[in-house]
Amino acid sequence: MSDTRANMMGHIHGLENLSPRWGFRGAHFPRPGAYAPGYQSSPLSGLVVGASLPQSLVLDHVDAHLFQESGSLGLQIRLLMPFFFLVMATVCVSAPRAERDIDRVELKQRALNSLKAAIQNRENPVVRLAAIEALQSNDSPEMLPWIRTSLLDEIAAVRFAACVTLGVLRDSNAEAALRTRLKDDDPGVQVAAIFALHKLGHTDQTARMPEYLLDHTDVTVRRNAALVMGMMDEPGVVKTLARAMKDRDPGVRHHALEAMARLGNRDAAKELAFMTNAGVGSEEVFAVNALAGTRDRIYTDTFRYKLANGPHLETRLAAARGLGLLGDDSGFTEAMRSLGRDRPATNDVNDPPADQILRIRQLAAGAVGAIGRADALPALAPMLADPTDPRLQVSAARAVLDILSRDRAKSLPFRTEQRPPP
Repeated sequence: MSDTRANMMGHIHGLENLSPRWGFRGAHFPRPGAYAPGYQSSPLSGLVVGASLPQSLVLDHVDAHLFQESGSLGLQIRLLMPFFFLVMATVCVSAPRAERDIDRVELKQRALNSLKAAIQNRENPVVRLAAIEALQSNDSPEMLPWIRTSLLDEIAAVRFAACVTLGVLRDSNAEAALRTRLKDDDPGVQVAAIFALHKLGHTDQTARMPEYLLDHTDVTVRRNAALVMGMMDEPGVVKTLARAMKDRDPGVRHHALEAMARLGNRDAAKELAFMTNAGVGSEEVFAVNALAGTRDRIYTDTFRYKLANGPHLETRLAAARGLGLLGDDSGFTEAMRSLGRDRPATNDVNDPPADQILRIRQLAAGAVGAIGRADALPALAPMLADPTDPRLQVSAARAVLDILSRDRAKSLPFRTEQRPPP
């Protein structure tokens, strides 16, 4: 789910800005792309020049091949060799000192603790929702009980997110609890439960999904159905999603377009590529994030162009994330520069500065997480306790976990890229 569109701000039960990804009852669709879930260089190996061999062997090797001469010059060189290696070691180690000083085990636990705190946040449901979504690409076993508990949250959108996340993580221990959500009071949660059970291999309810997508009177339910159908990894649903492109609601059409592109439909992807030049920041961010979700290298040049020439900072950050997901760290500098941004990008009276700054920093965190470079960790670590907004803490935690999980994957021997079983 982290590869699909970033959040769409909206309203539910009188609460504003409560829609980081999921559609809510009564939600609007004015700004897709407000929250980039939210994430290639190898970390410091710990080796320095000459460190792989005992110094005596290194010096013997140097003596035998480089310094055959005798006399005072040779003696001076021999005496200076230990100091030479000391200087070289200092230069090689001191450059990435900040990165080296990061205790990655401790940092991972801090990130997980931040997400636990966010899931327990009773003041803002969007914080709980964002934390649950952040765990979709980080299957830490200790977090599964926290997600299952969220199936009982009083806010339907949070229950929806919990169902989807458990489905993405294929948590078979949640099957019984997920089946209870098939009778949830909110039909959108029913949709998410059907999706989760489908991912667990229980397809007895899947045939109901087109009814939710095409016929339900609640626009939020139709949006949610389009969203999760794109995550089912079932190309056969493209025809049904194509019918949803005739929906009168633009949000449903956007979700359906993204879902079809994710499932490999080239026509949908071409439409999204066209939308990347819409000229409207939110539309461009949505389109770039949707294309990034395909992880198709054919769009590398599109992302590079938007990174270099995009007039909107948020579009450039979305492009940096898209490139990062493809193993290209070209947008790293732009993303790092925006992590601590404290000023808005525009003077739009309809877009408060605080909202802009929040989105920019979230998108930047999503970008560095997707890029996966460990030298971003020192900048992300303080954000785990950033008092500005708990949503920033969630974004930082997600980026940290994404970087650490990618770093771990690189270190595994004989690793092969495989898709999880259906």
